Amino acid sequence: MAFAAAFSSTMAARAEAPLEASKAAAPDGTPSAPTADRWDFYTTGRIGSFVSWAKGDGMPEAATLDPVTGMERHKVLIDAGGSGPGFASAYNQQPSNMRVSSIDSIRMRSGFTGNVIGFGARRKLGESTVTGYISMTSVVDSLSQRKYFQSTPDVREGYLRIEGSWGSFLAGKAGVLFNRGAVTTDFLYLHGYGVGFPGDLNSVNGFPTAGQIGYGVLANGFAAGFVYATPPVAGAQLSVGVYDPASVTGGSYERTKYPRGEFELTVNELLGNVGKAHAYFNGGYQINYHPNLSDAETKAFYGLGYGARVEFGRFHLGAGGHWGKGLGVTYPGLPGPATYDAESNLKMTNGYFVMAQVLVGKFDIDAGFGRTNVTPTAGELTEDPLGFKYDHGNGLGVFADPKNSVLKTQTGISGAVVFHAADWLHFDIDVMHADAEWNLGERQRILYVNAGTTVTW
Repeated sequence: MAFAAAFSSTMAARAEAPLEASKAAAPDGTPSAPTADRWDFYTTGRIGSFVSWAKGDGMPEAATLDPVTGMERHKVLIDAGGSGPGFASAYNQQPSNMRVSSIDSIRMRSGFTGNVIGFGARRKLGESTVTGYISMTSVVDSLSQRKYFQSTPDVREGYLRIEGSWGSFLAGKAGVLFNRGAVTTDFLYLHGYGVGFPGDLNSVNGFPTAGQIGYGVLANGFAAGFVYATPPVAGAQLSVGVYDPASVTGGSYERTKYPRGEFELTVNELLGNVGKAHAYFNGGYQINYHPNLSDAETKAFYGLGYGARVEFGRFHLGAGGHWGKGLGVTYPGLPGPATYDAESNLKMTNGYFVMAQVLVGKFDIDAGFGRTNVTPTAGELTEDPLGFKYDHGNGLGVFADPKNSVLKTQTGISGAVVFHAADWLHFDIDVMHADAEWNLGERQRILYVNAGTTVTW
């Protein structure tokens, strides 16, 4: 798909998924609480397996040709990690003479969050609580579909947290602040027990599944850093963090110096006795440097995320979006033409989504819509001076296309039905219609259908 190499196994951009904790039990079977003289050990986890069917257009061909002369009009830039072979699209309502291809693929894979197992320990320190936690994630997808090839677990989290009436302090690797509210909404209201967008149909690069990420939702990812969160005041809480900088690989500004700063402001409010509301506003900023030039040569990627969730009884609704520079379509700084152009100029992107959920007995009925927009740079819109001149038949004269066609939008419409057979056993059927468009007319549309089960503890 036009999805830009969705996620690397080390980035873990899928979600900071809330997990259901099993506290260590006392001899009488009641859950224990941490004390000053002993540790409380616990484990969290989930294991899921799904069958996933994808049917639709193949990837656009590497170039679009003129249907009359057969001359190349422009290259088509595809981010790494695409899902299929070529797809001959239309340009100005005229079909090209390229080979037409399609996708029809059935795979077995893990869900949106992957298979996760975590281990933690808690202990009291005065009036505060100290927690140590580590989690590992494994993706079911077979590398290059070779069933004997074992995936390597991804140590996604490992941190120390101290919390008390003064707030909390976290040190280590955990989900970052920028746009975690959007990913949490996707988990809670749409893809927490499903798949959504598979990310990579062939698993050639071992990319995990992605839920709604890339289609209106930007992943928050995981990183090593330090985070302080204030105690809640009138339902409001501010978190600020500094993280290891992320190198924008593949471009001309891969060097980093200083930690990346991020923040998140959240507000929680009870709506009488009938519901509750949660709102968030977050952001991040980082400067990158050219490896062979002075520190005066810089590029900065930054972004803001915003959104809210409201719950009235059995009806839940969430909406939000993001905006920024150098964010790509999946997570900030992902290498590829959706993040920067041929001259390493970072691109502006934005996205928005809405998701709804209705609880009917043991069933969740979920639906969502999201769109991510990528703004081409000025150089990508400029006519190629060396290109072949065409009469496009639109009355504007004879001119050449720009050199490249670049991704313009990714739109996803999703739905899911989840049956909770028990509080630890969940069955899911979810669908997603994904539509990607390039700025010179190429297009790719695929329908994904996923079904499977998840065990949580």
